[in-house]
Amino acid sequence: MAGFTANSDYEETDSDPLRLKAGDRVKVGPADRAWPGWVWAADADGNDGYVPEEILRDLGEGSYEAIEPFDPAVLTIRRGDRLESLRQIHGWHWCRHENGAEGWVAGYLLRPE
Repeated sequence: MAGFTANSDYEETDSDPLRLKAGDRVKVGPADRAWPGWVWAADADGNDGYVPEEILRDLGEGSYEAIEPFDPAVLTIRRGDRLESLRQIHGWHWCRHENGAEGWVAGYLLRPE
């Protein structure tokens, strides 16, 4: 686990991101060009968003299954906030904010302490 300081303000605007449980099935679209390793996925209810490709198992014919849960929460941060990175996947960090909240933060928004 590594400590970071937020080097910029950031607030997520996606109000209905894709949340997955192990075993959920999704259709996968294009990979994110800016964030290799993340792919666009959509479930049968029309929820969609980027997920890390390594949490998906290919079932064939464009269908995939989540092999672990995925929480899409993105932290709202302010410059100077202190964060602890608990997991890093393809340039994004699952962080715990000094106030106890947890969520994803893009690596470019973090400065190592």
